[in-house]
Amino acid sequence: MMLEFLQMVGLLAVVFAVSTVVSYLVTAKNRRKVTFVPLMENARVRMVGPGGTYRCYFVKRTKKGLVFSAPLQRDRYVPVRVGESMMVQAPVADSLVTFRSSVISRDVETHEFALAHPQRMRQVDRRAEARDRSVEGSIVRVNGEPASLMDLSAGGARIVSNSDLVPGDRVTLDLPEELGSIWGWALESVPSQFGGSVTREFRVRFEEPLSGLSTLRRRHLYLGR
Repeated sequence: MMLEFLQMVGLLAVVFAVSTVVSYLVTAKNRRKVTFVPLMENARVRMVGPGGTYRCYFVKRTKKGLVFSAPLQRDRYVPVRVGESMMVQAPVADSLVTFRSSVISRDVETHEFALAHPQRMRQVDRRAEARDRSVEGSIVRVNGEPASLMDLSAGGARIVSNSDLVPGDRVTLDLPEELGSIWGWALESVPSQFGGSVTREFRVRFEEPLSGLSTLRRRHLYLGR
């Protein structure tokens, strides 16, 4: 009788242990992997969602997600909906991060909203790309103001300008005629060794790889081949 009781207790212990292990494995498998996004407080962000393109600032990071300021379109608040999928772009140092996530909450008073931590992120560093320095000295326009090219790659450019740009500003760059215009982000601003005291050197990261180049030249600039 005692032997049967001990066998029963042992069997129950084994069943409990197995169920605990299985439960742990299932939970671990279903646990959502997240990626750390290196955004700094007040970083300027561009988002594209079902309702169009938005501008906002990064506010803070919480356990549940990433919190952003009120989304703006043409300087007007336009609410986003919980569940909407957003494609996010933001400048970080000399690179541009891009990721996709969904709106998980919004504050009806402050209009701040939160995105879930993304599972993956793409970060492109312009310094790792091959650059064409034969364009140095070419006159271009940044946000309508004259500037001078220092170098160019399929992913970005380095320019000299008297513009009052600050890192994080979204810009439009009018390149030589055959290359057209392209949108990008100002990533870095340092005093230039050329020109007067207000002349600065800017690094610009394009939102999309530069088109208008020949296939071979575009491949060389973008892939470094």
